[in-house]
Amino acid sequence: MKRLSYLLAGVLVVLMLAACSSDSNANSEADSGNSGSGENTSSDTVETGSVETSVEATGEEDVTLDFWIHQTGEDETNAYIELIDAFNKEHDDIHVNAEVIIDDGASAYSDSINAALVAGNLPDVMAVDGPYVSSFAEAGVIQPIDDYVDDEKKSQYVDSIIQQGTYNDQLYSLGAMEASVMLYYNKDLLEEAGIEPAESIEEAWTWDELMENSKKLTTEDRYGLNLFMNYGVGEWLTFMGAPLAWSNGGALISEDGTKVDGYLNSPETIEALNYVKDLFAEGVVTDSPGEMQFEEGNAALALGGPWIAVSAEDAGLNWGMMPYPYKDEKVSPSGSMAYAVTNNTENPEAAVELMKWMTNEEATIKISKATGMPPAQKSAFDNMEKFNELPWSIMKEQVIETAHARPATPAYPVLTDAFAQSFHAAALGEDVESVVEQQVQRVERELKRFEE
Repeated sequence: MKRLSYLLAGVLVVLMLAACSSDSNANSEADSGNSGSGENTSSDTVETGSVETSVEATGEEDVTLDFWIHQTGEDETNAYIELIDAFNKEHDDIHVNAEVIIDDGASAYSDSINAALVAGNLPDVMAVDGPYVSSFAEAGVIQPIDDYVDDEKKSQYVDSIIQQGTYNDQLYSLGAMEASVMLYYNKDLLEEAGIEPAESIEEAWTWDELMENSKKLTTEDRYGLNLFMNYGVGEWLTFMGAPLAWSNGGALISEDGTKVDGYLNSPETIEALNYVKDLFAEGVVTDSPGEMQFEEGNAALALGGPWIAVSAEDAGLNWGMMPYPYKDEKVSPSGSMAYAVTNNTENPEAAVELMKWMTNEEATIKISKATGMPPAQKSAFDNMEKFNELPWSIMKEQVIETAHARPATPAYPVLTDAFAQSFHAAALGEDVESVVEQQVQRVERELKRFEE
């Protein structure tokens, strides 16, 4: 199952804010369902799509928080409910009403956010997809939390969590889970071909080794490599593919997030996309793989996220995990859902207290066990035995040592689509430079909207 949210809410956020009235951020308790206040005998409902679970209120609350959570599976939902229940029992002065919105593979979560923007009734805290933090921040939907999160607290998280949550030198989000992309491999097929897998970041395969070994592993009825092109032309291609450019000294945008000309179309980025073009031209990967191509043994290697470990295990595959391949610098993808405080809240300090609770060591371990995603807390890695042994130690190494967040820019929704379109064009064998130049012009036009 895909466990990333391919959320394009950032585009809609900016458009819909323009349509909202100037008081769209006013508090709207009357529209938020249960108030959360009441006697010890009362209870509040956590909505989970078609599932409802009761969370008991304990005592009188001084502050009530509405909380929206995004999830993709029942185990994940249960983990969130248990954490919220524990928070409500631990805090006599704060009570949380939580709505868990199921990711239906379409746009349920982003639709809910955009509808709330128009109505002016966003919750106090909501889940956001990491790379879209800057879009929400620039649009004034979420607020910085630096006043409530000191350096000691920040240091408890893996660096990429703070990186993805920071925009214009201000911290806006905290996450409970990270993500990465590893090079999965079929142990039986590599052994049969006499190919040695890498067992640490130090041993990571180079681009040349990936190409050479993918060719060796390609047969008439099997591909050497799967890039999960069946996920579509969207966020996956940026998440999985951008590190190829970064590893080669390229970039998608300038460091300050204001310019793409000279970056997205730099020789280094173009070279990375042409490497992708070569992989497809050599026939080692297809742009239309079956959903379970790797798990069914129809591809020997696969660049996939943490969820592939779960599906490979469920399929009974004899699988392993290697680090993300590199050219010059060893870089790996990062970023996942995180929590942010909206500008709708009247209680930012209490809201951040909830965020801290939902992303502390205990929470990150619980959510990691439920989802298979790597935890966002450094100490959680130390206390989860599986991450200290192969193959999971590869994931831990990448999250801690080589993780690179996607660019922080309010134009991210257009930028990521531009890169995804360029990656897809490379896969189809099109002229990379020509396509990228068109995309550069498109993103530059979007960036002008944010000039002061």
